[in-house]
Amino acid sequence: MNFFCRIFGHTWVPHSENPKIRWTASKNMTEMEMSPGAEPRLYLQCARCKQRKEYEPSDERLAS
Repeated sequence: MNFFCRIFGHTWVPHSENPKIRWTASKNMTEMEMSPGAEPRLYLQCARCKQRKEYEPSDERLAS
């Protein structure tokens, strides 16, 4: 943990991991098909020490 995080607390910033899309040839080899590498992931990351925690949206955000 960073010295400033111990004094002031973490500064959480939203981040995401968006895996790259893979392009492959179709069965007839004339078209390209896209397939996702994995699901996008949302998390919070401290701007100072880069510690991560899962993003849990509040009930108010889910309702809107």
